[in-house]
Amino acid sequence: MAFPRSISRVVILLAVTASPGVGQVVEGPEGPVEFIGLERWKASALLEAIQETAPGQPLGACAGTMKSELGFADAGVFGYLESTTSRSERYTVIIGIEDRARVRYRTVGSETIELPASWQALKSLADKDFRSLYLARELFDLRHDRETARKFASLFDSDLAAIEPVWELFAALDGERDRRLAREILANDASWMSRGIAATVLLNFGEDDTAWHDLVSAAIDPHAWVANAAISVLRSWGRMENVRPVRWEGAREPLLAVLDGTNPFAFGAVVSALTATGIEPALGRQLIREAPDLLLAHVDAEHESTRESALGLLTAVSGEDFGADSEAWAEWLDDSPGGAHRSTLIPTIRRSFLNRSMP
Repeated sequence: MAFPRSISRVVILLAVTASPGVGQVVEGPEGPVEFIGLERWKASALLEAIQETAPGQPLGACAGTMKSELGFADAGVFGYLESTTSRSERYTVIIGIEDRARVRYRTVGSETIELPASWQALKSLADKDFRSLYLARELFDLRHDRETARKFASLFDSDLAAIEPVWELFAALDGERDRRLAREILANDASWMSRGIAATVLLNFGEDDTAWHDLVSAAIDPHAWVANAAISVLRSWGRMENVRPVRWEGAREPLLAVLDGTNPFAFGAVVSALTATGIEPALGRQLIREAPDLLLAHVDAEHESTRESALGLLTAVSGEDFGADSEAWAEWLDDSPGGAHRSTLIPTIRRSFLNRSMP
């Protein structure tokens, strides 16, 4: 496993939150800022509104402002460090979803399920040392490659001395009872802390299709801590060198919710997981046709890493490769059996190019 993967992993660990669409790039306080998914807003006007509404707030924290103050149904921010031979620059991608009908977080349970003693150590760790828990999840795919894991950990001022004991806690929760309990808690427990721990425990069960399904559902949990735990596990699984095929039909509803824009932070991880696990092309095409806008909007992004996962899924399920030509992909969707009508998709994509020329 080559260390240059650090570039993508650094980007993952710098991410703050996320969402859909149309690319408009303007100059921000720390470097270029690309807005995706805007329907009524222009990029320059939105950046100005964010700065006026929350003066002094870091741009990476603007998703909450967009939702609470500026009327967005959902929003998110990704920060990237772009390095050249001469300098490093921050590139920010801000994604906004304006249509509330596209945001469908799942309903959580109302039960209180007692955690066994074997799970309490994880709960205690979440209370006392969240950083080590987070890094252990993110680097789970490197647990058998200690040297590479050590290099990644050092990028975030951590070391294996803090992470390895957490991996040992994970390894102790790999029994059938643990798998069933994790599923029950995710489905029924009212405690966000318990649900987040349950999502973490599922790290041990990547060979089970239902664990993948449960994590996609947890990725649209209304509590960010739970959703982020699920997304972290999906990312780690998706980076493993030998990812097993997964049958995704049982997760149709949460998949559609993510593709449509619910918790945009989940989009990249879920789309990459679908590609890595070889989603059945027919099912993939059905899902994309039902919720094409966010995927096409990512294709239309100027930032290469932002459009990468969307292009990977489209190429995998279509057998075509139109590169970053969002209009060609829209035409493919229209021309495919059961595709969306041209009168809806093509004008939407053409409007995106107009918007990009008017920041």
